[in-house]
Amino acid sequence: MKYWGKKEKLFKYVDGVRQFFPMVEEQLDAISRIIEKYNIPIKNFLDLGCGDGFLGNFIHRLYPTSHGVFLDCSKEMILKAQNKAFRSDSEYIVQDFGEGDWYRAINSVRTFDLIISGYSIHDIENDKKRRLYRDIYQLINPSGIFLNLEHVKSSSPAIEEIFNELFLEGMSDYQDHIGDSKTMEEIKHMYHDPQHKILNRLEYVELQCKWLSDIGFKEVDCYLKIFELALFGGIKS
Repeated sequence: MKYWGKKEKLFKYVDGVRQFFPMVEEQLDAISRIIEKYNIPIKNFLDLGCGDGFLGNFIHRLYPTSHGVFLDCSKEMILKAQNKAFRSDSEYIVQDFGEGDWYRAINSVRTFDLIISGYSIHDIENDKKRRLYRDIYQLINPSGIFLNLEHVKSSSPAIEEIFNELFLEGMSDYQDHIGDSKTMEEIKHMYHDPQHKILNRLEYVELQCKWLSDIGFKEVDCYLKIFELALFGGIKS
């Protein structure tokens, strides 16, 4: 199915599982366009740091016959992903990709046409990021693609402030959507919780793209950037 035939499914999916990240429609739209343009036959994919399976289930809806592997370090999130599963034959793995041999936990598939990750890799240190990107390169089939939808470092304090304001608005809209009447002050307290912020190990998207190029990825680019949110990746030629 060509891109424009998929677009109706794309927006119906977003409406059904609205997330608090800002501009979700634009992010998924870009992912769909990129995969379509490179004409990659998605027979299998890995959702790395899958959380509740939001991205992986989106890929499944675009490519219903594909086999999905969902991997996350949190057992709770894997259970949520299983509960929201699009297909019953998907594989769900509790594994920390920050560990050096994380990929040994994958049993059903050894290489992938697509590896996708959403807002997850920023939690590990830079040396582990670079090692993980090397692992990802080895796990991708020739002509396969890696797409990382990620939280990245701002270029200035002003850009960081704009992003924070945008994200808080998204959180507020999401709370209204689910019927939770939290005040903006309560939402700000949640967002600025030091225990949450300390997990962020953000890096500039430009540097991460250079790492991918150095590893061997081709046509590396930042396809979409919204202040501290970036979609970047590359092709394994």
